[in-house]
Amino acid sequence: MKHIVQFSGGAASAYVAYLVVQEYGKENTILLFHDTKAEHPDAYRFRRQVSEFIGAPITERSDGRSLWQIIEDKMCLPGYHIPFCTEKLKQIPGNEFYKQLDDQGIDFTIYNGLGPEEPGRVQKSIVRGEQAGRKVRCLLAERNISNAEVKRIIREEWGICLPEPYLYLEHNNCIPCFKGGKGHFYKVWRYYPEQFERARQMEELIGHTVFKDTSLTELAEIWERGGEQAELDFGKESIPCMCAV
Repeated sequence: MKHIVQFSGGAASAYVAYLVVQEYGKENTILLFHDTKAEHPDAYRFRRQVSEFIGAPITERSDGRSLWQIIEDKMCLPGYHIPFCTEKLKQIPGNEFYKQLDDQGIDFTIYNGLGPEEPGRVQKSIVRGEQAGRKVRCLLAERNISNAEVKRIIREEWGICLPEPYLYLEHNNCIPCFKGGKGHFYKVWRYYPEQFERARQMEELIGHTVFKDTSLTELAEIWERGGEQAELDFGKESIPCMCAV
């Protein structure tokens, strides 16, 4: 029996990996990672340190293309209702790995980092797993371990610095996440201008905008004029990315 942690590089999946190793042993734990090639470089440092701390190696299964290459290949921008980036870069490589285990007759359980703050997403992930014939568990939700407590343990008890994006963003995921909403893009515009500019250029290349009512160029102009008010109006990320677990 194998226990597969969807090892996204976030604090939640890192702590779930620790719990799984403690309960089932590192020899039975697989830290499954899919590289989108659009994350902050510090995410790789964090994954490596967590892997070394808990004593389980990282298993990578990736498409090979970056988020930006996927967008150019499809000549379309992903979004909350058309998350082809998640499908191509995470779900398909993950399902191919699961099928390999099926073909070998290896039973397994899949674990993600969804916690008690998101009961709707927890239930959806379990149901989706059942529909695909997979067993999915959300240990943080099961044990009522909050996101704040997870981060405290990693910082104070493990002595591992959280990835830099947590200084500004709710999730350590792709920058930007095209499913993240205007609040997320505001944070990217403010703290990661190079990535924001790349997304803006993608809008111009493809001829469509991330948001129906305005372009990233127009949003940047609004935020530039807004000053402190822009932070009040847009400073909160409203829509969590479904693959940020």
